[in-house]
Amino acid sequence: MAKRLWLAFVCAGVVSVLAVLGGAARGQAASSCPDNKYVQPFVPWGDSSNYVLMPKGELESTSGWQLSGGATLVSGNEPWKVNSSRDKYSLSLPSGSSATTPTGCISLAYPFMRFFMSNSGSSKTTLKVEGITKVNGSEQTLTIGNLTAGAWQPSAQLFVGLNLLNWTPGEIAFRFTPVGSNSGWRIDDVYLDPFKAR
Repeated sequence: MAKRLWLAFVCAGVVSVLAVLGGAARGQAASSCPDNKYVQPFVPWGDSSNYVLMPKGELESTSGWQLSGGATLVSGNEPWKVNSSRDKYSLSLPSGSSATTPTGCISLAYPFMRFFMSNSGSSKTTLKVEGITKVNGSEQTLTIGNLTAGAWQPSAQLFVGLNLLNWTPGEIAFRFTPVGSNSGWRIDDVYLDPFKAR
């Protein structure tokens, strides 16, 4: 019981800190990432938060992405085409592969990320999502999700966590790695939530 109370206290504290820091940092986010275009791609799924598309996050090109192990662009967009009705591609992630986005801007005001995903392979194959940033010149990596999926769907909001290390604006990238054999994972339309206009 004591452990559950402690965990509840910690979670409540994190939420409170995010609310305070997010409110203070909204203006900072707008000035530190001036080229951001705010959109609401997840409204059909009950999420009216504003998001910013990661650089090349629409995956119509893999320019700037780091791909390994057979990760490759394939025909077939996520079916709702939330970025553009003209989009045609998504990223295939077979077993043994990995894909890392180009870097995007992050600060205290960027607590969550979200994207679209599907897995036509083994249901036992998960997708590990990691955030990668640098703090004082040292690279920091944090696993922010281990996901399962079937047909195309939006991911849950994933708490980035690493934004709490960026008291001043910095850069972040996300790495996607299927875990297990017979992966049929595909991803598309990768977004950051800038905690704007809540």
